[in-house]
Amino acid sequence: MTRPVLITTDLDRTLLFSRRATAQLGGALPAEPVETPGGAAAQETGAELCHAARDCLAALAAHASLCVATSRSVSRLARLRLPFATPFAIAANGGVVLVDGVPDQNWATRTKRLLAAVAPAAEVRAVLAGREGPGRPDAGPDSGCGPAWLLRMGDDDELCCLAIADLALFGPGEFGPLARRCGELGWEASLIGRKLYAFPVGFGKEHAALYVAELMAAHAGAAPLRLAAGDTEHDRRMLAGADVAWVPAGSELAALPSPAGGEFTVTRQPGHAAAAQITSEWLGHCRDGGLATGP
Repeated sequence: MTRPVLITTDLDRTLLFSRRATAQLGGALPAEPVETPGGAAAQETGAELCHAARDCLAALAAHASLCVATSRSVSRLARLRLPFATPFAIAANGGVVLVDGVPDQNWATRTKRLLAAVAPAAEVRAVLAGREGPGRPDAGPDSGCGPAWLLRMGDDDELCCLAIADLALFGPGEFGPLARRCGELGWEASLIGRKLYAFPVGFGKEHAALYVAELMAAHAGAAPLRLAAGDTEHDRRMLAGADVAWVPAGSELAALPSPAGGEFTVTRQPGHAAAAQITSEWLGHCRDGGLATGP
């Protein structure tokens, strides 16, 4: 039996880059928009996929099953119009697993159990917005009473708390107390660029990616070869669990000291050029190894 292939990949700043990100990172290639966010800044912040990566991803459908793995909420993931097949998707940093666009109920039961063990998201959102404590119900970015660094809060979501920080005002001592307070509430905080996230303890792309691999193995009768790509700390353990992994140049993970044993390959260039290299090498792995499609 030919071994199936599962590719688990982050999206933003791994496969997809906004015009703003491209201006910051470089590696520009011809690309097309794949996101339809609202607002005047949509052209600068909406995700784009380069043509080279698009073509490789289309060809990969004959060789592998693709699982996108993102910290985006399900609603933010739904803004994307990806021009390639995604039989699996991981959203909310591992809080949701979608199979053919439908939430997997076994995974949803696990997530419900994790949520029951932690404080409600509203309490954590209050911490990030500076609204925790008596007498501060109206504090926040719109009231002028929130922390000076807070630009805005993300959408209300029971699986994810998100705050956008002005890094010029978010001093070195700001993150520690916030992270400790979130930890007391059962949530794990992380700072990715200017995005301050908190997810319930027990979430993680790596757990969901392993679950998807187990689903594939049960269907195919063989454990899949696992390829992966990502750019931030949210992806690191998912990459470590893969057989072969890639990281875009210019990313948070690419800046880490070289891991023992060559844990992942860093691309030659950043941005869209990185996405083109990663997807081309995925295709090469599949073709050279004579590997068959997953379910």
